[in-house]
Amino acid sequence: MMNQQTLGQIQISDEVISKMVGKITGATREISSMSAGLVESISKIWSGRSGHNGIVIRRVDNSVEINVKIIVHYGSKVHEVCRELQQKVIDQVEHLTGISIQAVNVFVDGMTSEAYPSKS
Repeated sequence: MMNQQTLGQIQISDEVISKMVGKITGATREISSMSAGLVESISKIWSGRSGHNGIVIRRVDNSVEINVKIIVHYGSKVHEVCRELQQKVIDQVEHLTGISIQAVNVFVDGMTSEAYPSKS
């Protein structure tokens, strides 16, 4: 007979993951802001659902797929900014939550007319 202890279940909400992604995105200086499409904004108003605009978390089996919509500063190397964001999100969210990230999809919805802030 095997003596097995169960500590219980751990659940991390999509809202927590969304907030993590929002902080990571906000700390990337070439990103001006996150973007929410018109349909997403209206559905949040009608449903009363909160969360970060431009971030959608989708559970896939035992992993998570993250979609992020962003607006970048003019002059940014867009493909490099997106790859850097993908890697940061995967590294930090997996490290902080222990949840496997299946994919981080970045959608660039726009570009600001001003250049990104220089390093001070």
